[in-house]
Amino acid sequence: MLRHLGERPLLCGPIGGESGRVIRSLLPLWGIDVSPVEADAPSMTTINDRRSGERREVAQTPRPRLDRHALDDVYSSFLDHAMTAGIAVITGQTEEILPLDAYKRLGHDLNTTDVKVVGDLHGEELRSLLAGGPIDFLKVSDENLAEDGVTLGDDDSSAFGAIDRLIDSGASNVVLSRAGRPALAVVGGRAYAATPPELDAADTRGAGDSMTAGLAASVRSGSSPEETLKLACGAGAANVTRHGLGSTAEGLFERLAEQVEVKEVARTPS
Repeated sequence: MLRHLGERPLLCGPIGGESGRVIRSLLPLWGIDVSPVEADAPSMTTINDRRSGERREVAQTPRPRLDRHALDDVYSSFLDHAMTAGIAVITGQTEEILPLDAYKRLGHDLNTTDVKVVGDLHGEELRSLLAGGPIDFLKVSDENLAEDGVTLGDDDSSAFGAIDRLIDSGASNVVLSRAGRPALAVVGGRAYAATPPELDAADTRGAGDSMTAGLAASVRSGSSPEETLKLACGAGAANVTRHGLGSTAEGLFERLAEQVEVKEVARTPS
């Protein structure tokens, strides 16, 4: 999605084995640069069957186990590229490959080197990153908060309360996506509600990732809070019109972004 938004994303991480060779071949075709760290273990692979129109997982390989040298190479490579770009997007993991201590170190080192951080993570990984340093923009979903034991009520006050607690923990700006409901955000100390056009979703997976891409592109360009939320929600809406993650028809996200209603709201967080 970052590529669709006119940016030049660079994927950093360990790549190895036969699946790694496939990744190396495919990413340039998708317009994504890759900075691989050589790993002895094969890259993790998931096989899905979507011939029925639904996503059915057929197989998944075990997570790779990286030795200390590979982890050090991954860390230094990421930090190097982040400092060059001036901005880094950090996500969570379905299974632990990068230890939590590395998230804490990244939080500290990215802060001291003046790299802007856009985070799409929660739970222990988020807490570890914030223990090291602040996050400029955090994207989190109501499902993420539920996994962390945070229950949101039917009104917006509990959602803004959760957002404020994340800000108190070190996230400077927070965007909370809620399936089927307007996204809520606190940006620059002001509260907003963002309502995208209601579309009949072909596949909802990847919408949150696409929102994160919109946030990253906006942080990089220095957009206003309203423009940032419009682009993030427009990118997320564009993603659900297709089967596949982080994809959109060229130009669609811009037209959808124009139809996102963003308004500043008063809040009484609980």
